[in-house]
Amino acid sequence: MYLWVENVDKALHPHRARQKEALGKLLEYRELSSLALESGNEAIYSYLQKEMNQTFMEFLTWCFLDGIGSMIPHVAVMWLLSLWMPSIPLAFRLPYVGDRLPVIVWYPALAISFYAGRWLVRKIIHEAC
Repeated sequence: MYLWVENVDKALHPHRARQKEALGKLLEYRELSSLALESGNEAIYSYLQKEMNQTFMEFLTWCFLDGIGSMIPHVAVMWLLSLWMPSIPLAFRLPYVGDRLPVIVWYPALAISFYAGRWLVRKIIHEAC
């Protein structure tokens, strides 16, 4: 049962292995640059700092690409919902929206509140244990 979850996670985050590799390099460069600084070798320290900056930019690139991959299902769901029900009628009028709430407004609000609530519940459970 968990095999399909792993496959979906792998499809949505194809660069996770590269992120871990880049993070490992960052930790190694940080350790080596601190040793170079302690020994007083400024040339090696400068070189390691440049390598660390390049690796950090690579790490941020992989994180950005995985972030886009995690947004793809939400965009697909919003598109399907907009085909099925483009807006929800309201019993009252809201400023700037009117009496109909479009999918582009309520779906992101629900998604953000879901992820914030899940984070909060996990934090409370973690503190309780």
